[in-house]
Amino acid sequence: MDYNIDDIKATYHAVGVSRGCTVLLKTDIRFLGLFDNKGYGNNVLQAHVDVLSELIDLSVGTLVVSTSSTNLSNTDITFDIHNTPSERGVLTEFIRQLPGAVRSFHPFHSYAAIGKDAESIVSNVSRHAFGFETPEERLINMNALCVSVGLPVTATCTTVHHVEFLIGVPYRYTKEFLHPVLRGDSVRYELFYMYVHYRQCELNRNRGVKIFQEFYNQGHKVQEAILGRGMVYSYSLSEFYKSTMNAFKKDIYVWLDQPPVTRPYRV
Repeated sequence: MDYNIDDIKATYHAVGVSRGCTVLLKTDIRFLGLFDNKGYGNNVLQAHVDVLSELIDLSVGTLVVSTSSTNLSNTDITFDIHNTPSERGVLTEFIRQLPGAVRSFHPFHSYAAIGKDAESIVSNVSRHAFGFETPEERLINMNALCVSVGLPVTATCTTVHHVEFLIGVPYRYTKEFLHPVLRGDSVRYELFYMYVHYRQCELNRNRGVKIFQEFYNQGHKVQEAILGRGMVYSYSLSEFYKSTMNAFKKDIYVWLDQPPVTRPYRV
C-alpha cells in the first residue's frame, strides 16, 4: 500500500507530534513501502521533513536525529563534523545536511538537531556517548518525544544504554579511543569514550522487551499509527527513563534474557 503526504501528516499527528515538541526521530523508512508523490513535487525525505517541520514549528520546537558513525571506531578515518555521514538511515543523513542543522561533536555517537533548542541540545557536549552533558541526557530533561518510524521501539531505543551507564551495569565498561578529528583546517588526535560490553560475557540480549514491559506495567503507553505498509511509534523519553531506572534497580540484568555465565568483572 502506497502512502502520500497527507498520510504522513495524519500519522505524525496521531502519535503526538505537535507544535513546540522536541522530537527525537529514529527511522528506517524502507519498511513503509512506496511513497506516492502525486501532487507533491519533492521526494519522500523532503516530504517527511516538511510535515515534521510544519507540525513541530521549528521556531518553537526542535527536531533531533542520531547521526552516529560507529564504523569509525578502531580506525584512522578522520571524523569531520560537517561531512562524516550518518549511519542511522537516509532520512537522518538528509536532516543532518539541512541548512541550519547543527551536530554534536563525537566521532562515533553524534546527534544532529534543527530548530529552537538545537544548539542547547548538541553543543558543548561530553566526550562520552551517554551520561552527563550528553544529548541523550538533555533530551530526557526536555521530555522529548521519541518517534520511531518503520521499526519497533525495542529496536531503536538508546536511552536504555544511557541508564546502563548511569546505574553502572557490571557487564559494560568505559573504553577510551584516541581518534583523529578535524578541528578547523587541521586534524588532531583527541580522546573520546564509549560504553562497551565485555566480549567474554556472550550476552543474550532481549532487546528491551522486559524493559518496555515495565514501562507498560507502570501505566505508560507507546502510541502507534499505520503509515503505508509499516508503523510509526512514539513515547515520552522522560517517562521511559524513569521506568527504566526502576527496572534496573529491581534487576541489574533486565536488558538481558539471563545474567551472563562468564563474568570477568566478578572478584
